[in-house]
Amino acid sequence: MNGPVVLVIMMVMMPFLIILWNRQRCKGKLLCFFVRKDKSLLQKLCLLKSAFVIWEDRAYDVYPDFVRICRFPMGWPAFLQELVPACLYDEEDAVPKDWITLEAPKEGSMKLRAALGENLIKKLVAEAAAEGGGVKINWRRILPIGIIIIGIIGLVVLLAMKGMGGGA
Repeated sequence: MNGPVVLVIMMVMMPFLIILWNRQRCKGKLLCFFVRKDKSLLQKLCLLKSAFVIWEDRAYDVYPDFVRICRFPMGWPAFLQELVPACLYDEEDAVPKDWITLEAPKEGSMKLRAALGENLIKKLVAEAAAEGGGVKINWRRILPIGIIIIGIIGLVVLLAMKGMGGGA
């Protein structure tokens, strides 16, 4: 191929490949802005799992009222950027901050909804069982052993009753 033809193909294909790469990178993620102790701001693209964002082995709550849409990555041309949801957090606090007042939300309907959510209760029970708080019963082993024990007890009772009746 001729050099200018390859250059034209690369100029046409590169933006397309960058758009696909950026879209794949942003899928299922939330852009989080973390305010650090030294008042600096850290921007991270974090994995969104259910109602939580995972970053550095910590889970941060996601409140739909405090999610905003922004373009990512910042500084790129608009046609290469992807629209992603974003939240503002204090690095020490797992609750998002309001974008306008910069305060954590008051206790309200979101906490009540989360506490009453059936998925939250299921998740808590599953986590407690996984950590060893609950005993997992293996019925495939216990059932045959139970049947054998009941059979032995029945045989002993049958022999005892037969011995009592025959000896008198």
